[in-house]
Formats: sequence, structure tokens, C-alpha cells
Amino acid sequence: MQTISMAAALLSLGACAALVGASCTSLPCGDGTCPNARDHTCPWRCSRPLYDEDHDFFERFNARDTYMVWIGDPRDAPDCTAVNAYHARDSYQDPKSLDRCPRCVTEPRRERTYVRITTEKGGHCADGTDGDASNVGGFVLPVAWDGSCLSQRVILNPPVEDVDIAAGGVTYDESEPTCDVSFSPEDVVASWGTLVRACWRAWELDQICGALGTQCTPDLAPGFRDCLPYYGDEALKGCPDSHPDLVQAHRGVKGCTRCEVEETGSRETTETLTFYADEGCTQPIPSTGLEDDVCFDLPHGSVPRSISATFTVERTATCTAVGGEQEGELAPGDVVTYCCGPAG
Repeated sequence: MQTISMAAALLSLGACAALVGASCTSLPCGDGTCPNARDHTCPWRCSRPLYDEDHDFFERFNARDTYMVWIGDPRDAPDCTAVNAYHARDSYQDPKSLDRCPRCVTEPRRERTYVRITTEKGGHCADGTDGDASNVGGFVLPVAWDGSCLSQRVILNPPVEDVDIAAGGVTYDESEPTCDVSFSPEDVVASWGTLVRACWRAWELDQICGALGTQCTPDLAPGFRDCLPYYGDEALKGCPDSHPDLVQAHRGVKGCTRCEVEETGSRETTETLTFYADEGCTQPIPSTGLEDDVCFDLPHGSVPRSISATFTVERTATCTAVGGEQEGELAPGDVVTYCCGPAG
């Protein structure tokens, strides 16, 4: 079990812990400014914050929306889940032969899984006061968690361990699509020389990175870059000093109807989440769960140290891809713009 608490943070800070408010480079989450050493409980690294005298950059970028971006041959593109991240979007460079629209393909989404499990104090699910509770910790879930026993967690400031509530967040709710749609990989290879794949992952709690505008994200995998998406309306002439490299790519092929999906039936999934008083998932803690709201009341004085979950897919939807038909002159599509740091 890897519990990252205030004490652990102070130990890792060493001599720097006495200089609260000074610049520190030995934080559990990497480099940054530490106005309060107790806040630094990021289990991975803090994304590099925006540093530039031109404050216009803060209006056109959001450092908390950082992506891990891979750029290369479409045939070599990595799976985002393999680097502990979720797939955000693909875009494309170096058009080769845009003589036809890429085919649209679809598949059922993986069953709903948890992306976060937090522990809270000061409220109860049953009487509706869970919104008044304060986050005091959480479990570090891998992407596409299969529900196996997990004990890595963080404890926030104040370092409270006994909790009243546990709350879960899921990858998508029942109102969202149950199918994923994308371009045919073979057509992508035939049409473009380079794929730009953006993956996202961020720890769900706010108190864990001390530098303003940073986000707690997994370490960069080899070949990935830390990138900020550009939100401005005008053409970007330069990037912030923190992310100096301009990367642009196309969303797809213009002149084609949009890829969409028709769904038949509906997904039915059940989840059972269990909390334990030990690190090995052998001493279950009785909980009163409101499964629909993924909010769980725990007995007074509970200290959940590990969790497990069971995901049961009762039924998946039938997915049919539509779109990808030519409706105009074919050309590279709209441009996506990133500002990036060096490759990891």
C-alpha cells in the first residue's frame, strides 16, 4: 500500500519543508512552487504551469486541460490506456491521398467503470448532506480499472483518515452514447502520414499540486509530450515559454459527412463497490450504498484502506456506423492547435 500523507510529503521535502513558500524541486509530484507543503500529495507529477510575461496566454490556454500527445506513424500509434490515460481525440498531419472519405467504424463502449473513488467527511448520502462534505482523500485508480483489489490512496490536508462517505465517479453516465465511432485505421494509414493522438488523465482532487494552474497527471510515457490545446479564435503566432513547440493537425477530411452511430437496444451494467478496513481486501466495511448516485454511507469511524469492485454487463447495445459519405470537394479538415513541451 502506498499511502501519501502529510507526513510522507514532509519527509520527501526534506530540508525544503522548512522553507514553506519557497521554490521546491523535490515534491512528490515533481517541480513547482510549494506555498503549502501539506497540499502536495499528487501520486504522479504536476503538469508544468504556464510561465510567461504575456498574460494573454492565460486567456487562450487552460493549463489544467493538459494532454499527453503522441505524434508519429498511424501504424505505430499507442493505445492511451497502455499509458494510464483515456483517449481524447485523434488528428492528422501530412496528407497523402485524400481521394475518398475514410470509412466510419463503431464498436460498443467498454462497460462503465470508475474513474475516481474519493473519501469525504462531514455529510451523509441518505439525508442529502453529502454535498456539504469535504474531500479528505481518495484511491488512485488505474484507467479501465477491472475492480481488482486496490489500496494506493492519498490523504489530503487536513490529514483525516476516518470518513463518513465514499463517492464514486464513472467514465460516462447512462445519458451518454453507448458506442464509440471512429475512422477506419486502414483508411487513416492510406490518407495521412502522421497521426496526432491526444490522451488525458488527471487526478480528480484540487488540493494536490501547489503551483497555480497545474494538474496532477501520470508521468509521460516514452514518445509522449505534455501539450495544451489552444482555445483562441485567431491564428496562433507563438506559444508560451512553458510549452514552446507549436503543433497543428487536421480533424479529418473536409467534404465528408460526419461519422455518427445508430444504436439499437441499450446498455445494462451493474457495479458493486466494496470497502475494506485492511490493505488486502479481506475485512469488508458494511456500507449503505445509493448505487445510482454512487454515494456510500460508511459506519462512524471507518477508515477504508482498500477497495474492490464487480462490474457486470447484462446487455450491450448494437452499434451501426453511419456517415463518411462524400458531400463536397475533399480537402484537409479544420485545424487543431497545441502548444507542447519536449517529448518524454
